Amino acid sequence: MAALTPVILSAAYLAFGAMTSNYSRIEATSEATGEAQKGLDTLVRELRQGRQIQEGGGAFANATSNSCSFYCDADLDGAPERITYYVDGTDLYRMVGEPAIQVYPYNFANGPATRVLNIGGMTSQAVFTYYNSAGDVLTVSSANRSQISAVGIHLLATRPSSGGLVSVDFSTKVKIRALFNSIS
Repeated sequence: MAALTPVILSAAYLAFGAMTSNYSRIEATSEATGEAQKGLDTLVRELRQGRQIQEGGGAFANATSNSCSFYCDADLDGAPERITYYVDGTDLYRMVGEPAIQVYPYNFANGPATRVLNIGGMTSQAVFTYYNSAGDVLTVSSANRSQISAVGIHLLATRPSSGGLVSVDFSTKVKIRALFNSIS
């Protein structure tokens, strides 16, 4: 009987370690999912409200694979803000540019950037993909930013756990509702 005690204790210790590791992974996955969902909800809501600030100019000030600047009345005060989402290192940030005056040309002044989400090793992958009204992927330049009518978003939220890094993948396509050339 005394010879079985160490075997039983070892098995119990291994089972406890496995349960702790699983709990850590589940907790990290839950945190990553919650953080990503919150950030994605805000980004999607603001993109859907994107609008032109001058006729034919489109809703976007800048559009790259890891940076997206667009105009939207996020604070509902009647004047558009320039909302920017961008990747810096392993994080996605949001910055709001407030208009200096309430009429066009607005002359936006950027506020501080706030961290939205840790996206881990995604820096080499595209976070944003842009589409025209026909649903075709656009290779965006300053000449054709006005043709953007939808944005694809791909985020990989990461969190450390005792079992290693946990990642949760989110992808969606957002129609810019206020634009005349939006995808149906």
